[in-house]
Amino acid sequence: MRVTLSLPDPLAERFLALVPNRKRSSTVARLLEKELARREHELEQACRAANADPVLAEDVAKWQSFDDPATTKGKRRSR
Repeated sequence: MRVTLSLPDPLAERFLALVPNRKRSSTVARLLEKELARREHELEQACRAANADPVLAEDVAKWQSFDDPATTKGKRRSR
């Protein structure tokens, strides 16, 4: 897949000067993979922290206790 990116001129100039023509795509792919893995790890850590939060767990339990109209179709609600 081809992707077009914009880079600041000084960065593009350094990249073009330091990375050989036939190595540029693989270099960008490797750097992107490293950055994406770092961001995925941060999201995973944030999710684990949220899942360990007892206040959040209580709120989720309250929300999940509400009747889902899709599952209560045809049933009358008592008031």
